Amino acid sequence: MKSPFSYRRKVSFALFFLPAFLFILNLTVISRGIKTVYAYSGKVTKITRVIFGRSSGTINVYTIGSPFYKEYLFKKGYKRFSILVFRHAVLYGRKKKIVRPFKNIFSVSYSQFSTAPEYAVHIVIRQKNILAKLRIRTINLGNDRYKVVIYAGAVSSKAEKKQEVRFNVFIDAGHGGSDPGGIGPMGLPESFVNLSIALKLRKILKARGIKTEIDRTSNINVSLQQRAAEANRSGADLFIGLYSNSAVVPYMYGTTTYYYHYGNSYQFAKYLEHYVSSGLNLKYDGVVHDDLYVLRFTKMPAVIIEYAYISNPYEEHLLASSTFRQLIANGIANAIYKYYIIKKR
Repeated sequence: MKSPFSYRRKVSFALFFLPAFLFILNLTVISRGIKTVYAYSGKVTKITRVIFGRSSGTINVYTIGSPFYKEYLFKKGYKRFSILVFRHAVLYGRKKKIVRPFKNIFSVSYSQFSTAPEYAVHIVIRQKNILAKLRIRTINLGNDRYKVVIYAGAVSSKAEKKQEVRFNVFIDAGHGGSDPGGIGPMGLPESFVNLSIALKLRKILKARGIKTEIDRTSNINVSLQQRAAEANRSGADLFIGLYSNSAVVPYMYGTTTYYYHYGNSYQFAKYLEHYVSSGLNLKYDGVVHDDLYVLRFTKMPAVIIEYAYISNPYEEHLLASSTFRQLIANGIANAIYKYYIIKKR
């Protein structure tokens, strides 16, 4: 027969190590929870990088997924804090603290603040003098990637003006109204596809600071003469026509870009055709010189891109997808931004 004292010692031993076991188990559950969010949750914003732009006085937060955040101000004694709370967010990499990154900022730290009941990332900015809300701007980089720019440094108005993008794009949403354009085998009208992509493109460009004008925002008919005249009056730096291709035979497929004037129009047409066709994984159908009215009678560099053949059953299926139309808009916006903004700096 075992001694009762021996049994009590075993119970006491188990109770002593129980808190440690539960703590390790809790860490394992949290770790697995984070991995699950990384892999499976489309609703969680992934913060991939935080970069300090000391010359521009900015904190740049790069994300995959649209960021949802709110700024809070509070004082603790003589300390003044601005906290940017990213909800439904997971931080890739380690937490970090930077001391005196900018003239009017004492320190900036960021970390995974919580994992339950909600994933949240905090960026804590300790201000030196006056407690004030910071100017924050979200930029859509395309392909579900975003950059949140926090203007934490003292940036003069002259410096801000230098950072502004001074570029104007006129968007031609092809066809419309009584002119539906090409009709796909399943009945998809080209005019709908072109307008949908045009509106998405306008939204992306405006988010990047590029001024845009568009010849139609609804299903109305706009003549070729009106399109060219409006573009010329707008003072745009670039005219881009959005169209779908169509052919009698259903097996034609791919992306084609048109130009009329040589020089800037031709060079950008080549860049755009390659960028969009490769990004969409569609056939490079070439850059074509064509005497099209809106290309010939516009005064700025002008191109027309026909992203796919609506007469092709497979490509009509792609064009019917809002996700695919968003990919087209992202590709065109990226090509414009990289060719006319990034390369010109």
